[in-house]
Amino acid sequence: MIEENGTEQVYRLITDLVDIALFPALLLAREYHMRWEIENTLDELKTHLNGRKTPIRSKTPRLVVQEIYGWLLAHWAVRCLMFKASTNAGISPLRLGFTSSLRVLRRAIPLFQQVTTPTLPLFVSWLMSEILEQEIPPRQGRTNPRVVKKPRSKFKSKKRAHRSHTTQLQPLTFALPPTAA
Repeated sequence: MIEENGTEQVYRLITDLVDIALFPALLLAREYHMRWEIENTLDELKTHLNGRKTPIRSKTPRLVVQEIYGWLLAHWAVRCLMFKASTNAGISPLRLGFTSSLRVLRRAIPLFQQVTTPTLPLFVSWLMSEILEQEIPPRQGRTNPRVVKKPRSKFKSKKRAHRSHTTQLQPLTFALPPTAA
């Protein structure tokens, strides 16, 4: 149980880390959210930064390691620029999105190739202001509560088996009233 805002919260965490001396339950429950930070970072590396179907182009082990280092350095450079921009603006780095910052940097590559050394600080400040324009708005509260939805109809849905059973209709017969002669 973890105490949050004066109330105790019960968490259940299923794991295969069974050594309680190395992995106490309270530590695992407190640090579980960090797993998602790692998952997000891996997503940034594999999906957004790489962006290819073929993950590694290199064929030799040495070049594979070099390519992975290149990806890690590129990710680090994007994150450092985002951190510097957010620190200068006085906002949390979590308010800047990796994907939108990466798009800004990819659009700026042709301009960066034309920059001379004296204008480099001006270009970097322009780049940080472009990244800050992509700031993620503050998160709104949940508008849809987590509840079980009611089924749309109380009747079963129509399936193929229902279509093959046709009912035999009896021919309608009408008796005409006797006519007065």
